[in-house]
Amino acid sequence: TWKAGVKTLGLAEDGVGWSLDEHNAKLVTGAMESKVEQVRKGILSGKIKVHDYMSDNKCPVQ
Repeated sequence: TWKAGVKTLGLAEDGVGWSLDEHNAKLVTGAMESKVEQVRKGILSGKIKVHDYMSDNKCPVQ
């Protein structure tokens, strides 16, 4: 059943991520891929905080 409203999907819900495919695989090194995975895990664990722009309409980095 459909419900009106906004549903927010983030990294934990696989709503966002990155695509590594035949078009860009040759551009990404193993070290780059490892770093992305490390950061992903850090965000999911809460060790790395990502600011929610929609919470205050501000970017903490100016």
